[in-house]
Amino acid sequence: MAVFYLVRHGQTDWNVEHKLQGQKDIPMNDEGKRQMNELADKLAETGLTFDLIISSPLDRAKTSAEIIAEKIKYEGGIICDPGFLERDFGELEGTKWTPNLKFEGPHNRLESVSEVCDRAKKTLEKYTFPEDARVMIVSHGAMLTAVRTVLSDGKVSYEDRSIPIIQGNVLCCEKIHGKEPRFYVLL
Repeated sequence: MAVFYLVRHGQTDWNVEHKLQGQKDIPMNDEGKRQMNELADKLAETGLTFDLIISSPLDRAKTSAEIIAEKIKYEGGIICDPGFLERDFGELEGTKWTPNLKFEGPHNRLESVSEVCDRAKKTLEKYTFPEDARVMIVSHGAMLTAVRTVLSDGKVSYEDRSIPIIQGNVLCCEKIHGKEPRFYVLL
C-alpha cells in the first residue's frame, strides 16, 4: 500500500490578506513557520518515516519541507520539482479573493482546472513509487487539490471540498492496487 502525505505550506501574509497566491514566490510569515514547526513536532512524535519528500520549489513550500525534514530526521534529499508549483493565476495573481471573483475569460490568462490537474498527473507519473512507498508532497492549496483529484483517479473532483487541504495538517491518501483510494486527515 502506497501512502501519499499531502502537506500545504505554512501561512503567508497573502493568505492572511486573502490574496490569490500563485507562482509568485511569497515567503511564509512567522505564523506559517510556527504552523510548520508544530506540524513537524507532531509528525516526529508519530515516528513516521518517509521514503521520499517532494516539494514545490517556491520558498513557502520548500521551507515547509525543510522544517519537517529536519524535525523528523529525514535523511534523503528533498526533491524540488517545478511540476508541483502552485496553479498559475495569471492576471489574477495578488487579487483579493471574493466569492464573486470571475476566473473565466481569456483576459485573465490563468491555468485552468483541467490544465493544473493534467500537470499534477504528469508530474506524479514522472516517479516510480514502490507499492509500499510513503511519499510526502509539500506544495500549495490548488496544486494539492489537483494531486488529490489525480490520486483518486478522478473520483474526487477538484471542486469537492469535503476532503480539504488544510495548512498545518496532513491529508493522507492510501493507494492499494485494485481498490478505491482512502483519504483521511492525519493529525
